[in-house]
Amino acid sequence: MKIGIIGLPSSGKTTIFNALTRGKANTGGFGTSRSTNVGVAHVPDERVNILSGMFKSRKTTFAEVIYVDLPVSASGELFDGEAMGQLQQVDAILLVARAFEDGSVPHLSGTVDYRRDIEKVTFDILFADIALLERRIERINDSLKTLKVADRENAIKSVETLKRIQADLENGTAMRDKALDASEKKAISNTFTLSRLPLLVALNIGEDDLANTKELEQVLSGLLAGKSIGGAAICGKLEAELVGLSPEEEAEMRSGLAAGESGLSRMIKLSYGVLGLSSFLTVGEDETRAWTVNTGTAAPKAAGVIHSDIERGFIRAETVAYDDFVQCGSMAEARNRGQFRQEGRDYVVKDGDIINFLFSV
Repeated sequence: MKIGIIGLPSSGKTTIFNALTRGKANTGGFGTSRSTNVGVAHVPDERVNILSGMFKSRKTTFAEVIYVDLPVSASGELFDGEAMGQLQQVDAILLVARAFEDGSVPHLSGTVDYRRDIEKVTFDILFADIALLERRIERINDSLKTLKVADRENAIKSVETLKRIQADLENGTAMRDKALDASEKKAISNTFTLSRLPLLVALNIGEDDLANTKELEQVLSGLLAGKSIGGAAICGKLEAELVGLSPEEEAEMRSGLAAGESGLSRMIKLSYGVLGLSSFLTVGEDETRAWTVNTGTAAPKAAGVIHSDIERGFIRAETVAYDDFVQCGSMAEARNRGQFRQEGRDYVVKDGDIINFLFSV
């Protein structure tokens, strides 16, 4: 999974990036760096640690999320050519919206107002798609004179369809919220639209607002209506400081500050929920590992995440639910209690399934 991080200047998006990836990217320049930062975060999953210990695995591998911290211009331009090229390669957008006050870090608009900033950026996302479709329509219209009669009729229909989609965007309907009919799917099949990407919002709060996290998230939820969209309040500055400590020191500091669950863990849960993802597990002496799939994925497709040959030669899946396995304590006992199952091609993988795929190629 790859997530692109965007945000207006001085929003603290690179600080959030550092907190999520344990990175050390430069946070100077009030958010106007023109460099792209890329980092990897391991998905926190205590199940992996427990299973690795039970199987005495030589290797423990967590699922991973790649975060791409995208540059922003001094004027607040988020979606120039370079950024759009990068965003075509991500699975979701993480918008960092500033809610903290800091006189030493001036806001581009002079005042801090996260509602205004979220509204601006979500409008800019829609506007980027409107402009893209406008260019597409212009190119088709310019080509009409050179087309044969049948091709010209199809091109005119495509223009009409694109204009209909464009009108919906102008009325505030993101592509992720739009149910496309057959003609719309065909007209836009080769066009990347920014607003079809799931949208996550990290409300970057100050330490003095930690106690108000739940209330702020309720307000945020009211601002983020629609499909594949959600948000969480995180103190980026504090999170970036805490991830630099040892696990023991971090736990002690979180307890003392009432900082709660780590920002990474909260953002991962939000990401999995908004993107509709879940994890299955493979175990053994060699390696215990978590794998990420779309919720509702059938067993053969999940096997393909490990290797295409396993999907191609899929025979069946041997599986036991994580909670059941831990209660049993071993595979042998899981078999004795009837918790160990043989599943076929139609089986839908569930979050926390421990699976061994049988295949032949």
